[in-house]
Amino acid sequence: MTHVYIDHISMCVKDLDTAIADWKDILGVLTPGHNEQITYGEGTSDGTHMVWATFQNPDPTGVSIQLWAPGSENSWVHKVLAKRGEFVHHIAFLSSNFGHTVEQCRAADLPLLLDEDSHPDTMPWLQWNFIPEDKAHGVLIELATRYQAAGDRWLPHPGNAEQPELLKEMKDRFYLSTGADK
Repeated sequence: MTHVYIDHISMCVKDLDTAIADWKDILGVLTPGHNEQITYGEGTSDGTHMVWATFQNPDPTGVSIQLWAPGSENSWVHKVLAKRGEFVHHIAFLSSNFGHTVEQCRAADLPLLLDEDSHPDTMPWLQWNFIPEDKAHGVLIELATRYQAAGDRWLPHPGNAEQPELLKEMKDRFYLSTGADK
C-alpha cells in the first residue's frame, strides 16, 4: 500500500544564511525540536543551481520547514524574487511509491508540470514532479520520493517501492534470520 504524507513547506528566500538565522529564532520559541536537526543541501535541477536548509521535524511524519535560495547569480529565481519577494514556494508530499502516486494523479486528470519526472543532480534516486500553482491556488504541490534525514543529508528510504534492493540490504544487515523470513 502506498503511503503519502505532507513532509515540508518550502519557502524561497533571497539570503539563505539570514533566513536560517531568523527561522532558528522563531522555531527556538515555537517548536525547539525543529532546531535539533537541520539538513543542508545543494544541487542543480533543470539548469537551476539551488541551495537549501530543512529544519527537520523531530516526528518523522511531522511537517518540516525548508528554506531554499538560488545558488548562482542571475537565475530565473532572482527574477521571481525581485518581482514577488520571498514566498511560500511549495508544499511537499512524499510517497513510498512515487511512480504509483504520479500515475494516480494522471488517472485523476490532475495536471503535472513535467512530462518526465525530474531530480536533483546530487540525488538521482530522488524523483519529483509538481501539481501547478493554478490548480493549488497559488502554491506548487511537490510530489517526491520518500526519503529519510540522516545527519545533514537526505537518504533513500529503504521501504520505498523504488528501492527494494536497499530494503533487502537493510534486512540482511540488521535482522537475524530465523528461517521464517526466507
